Amino acid sequence: MYYKLGDLYYFNLNEKRNAYDSYSKLLERFPSSEFKPEALYKLFLIFRDTDPDKSAVYAQMLKDQFPNATVTKIMLNPNYLMETSVAAEKQKLIYKGAYANFQQNNLRAAQDQLELAYREGETGFTPQLDLLKILIVGKTEDVSKYQYELETFIKKYPAEPSKPYAEELLASSKTLLARLEKAKGIQFSKALNGAHYFVSIHKTSDKITNAVNDALDQFSNTHWKDAKLTTSNLALNDESIVTMVVEFPDREMALGYFDKFLAQLSKVKPFANYKFYNFVITKENFQLFYRTKALDEYLTFFDRNYQKQSQ
Repeated sequence: MYYKLGDLYYFNLNEKRNAYDSYSKLLERFPSSEFKPEALYKLFLIFRDTDPDKSAVYAQMLKDQFPNATVTKIMLNPNYLMETSVAAEKQKLIYKGAYANFQQNNLRAAQDQLELAYREGETGFTPQLDLLKILIVGKTEDVSKYQYELETFIKKYPAEPSKPYAEELLASSKTLLARLEKAKGIQFSKALNGAHYFVSIHKTSDKITNAVNDALDQFSNTHWKDAKLTTSNLALNDESIVTMVVEFPDREMALGYFDKFLAQLSKVKPFANYKFYNFVITKENFQLFYRTKALDEYLTFFDRNYQKQSQ
């Protein structure tokens, strides 16, 4: 209601003051409205010539909160629509060839063509390129990576027409894996040689992911600088975040990291103030763990196959 009323005042009646009131009420009463980017953009336009400082406030809000919105790109580049329409048409032509190669299982050729399409820049057709890239991931990498990329796509493009298709792909993948795992039972491999990860899990609601990431980065750089370890995060589910330190060449080095973590880092913030699940895991077992979300089962496996052996 407020958005349409604002448009009426702004476009039909040229009453900018009333338009400002309507858009402002929309933002105040419905801060999560789907029309928020457009309302911010129009507020930017209303004050662009009369109050540059106020206009700049709305411009910054757009850039901070909606960096990928079309109106943000138009604000930053008035020629955006004209330029991207040309680029999008080029992308569509390249995409046809890439998709044909994908269907014929010529995945390397499809990937090369996608790279050419991406070089045209970001356009309204970019989500289609992203989705094809994910389909290729589904054929070339492990299923946990495929599911993670689909989840990222769904969050990145909430209004994209292809979002329901991505949701179907994700649901189908999860259902199939659940059936397979249920049929054979969750069996973590007892082959504990080779690459390992250190894993720390905390609640999403604690909002400490950055602090955990920074603490582990500093810890790694201080005690394992030569190992060139990296820290990254994954959403385990809606409730939990996985922070991983990768990768250790073997079980012994991973357990050394784990033991020093318990002796030192676990006793200070943020680890001392919140509940965490910490363990090491082989690269192979992590793929199974992430697919199944079987935290309790893996903690039992970890206790039996790592903890007791190191006591």
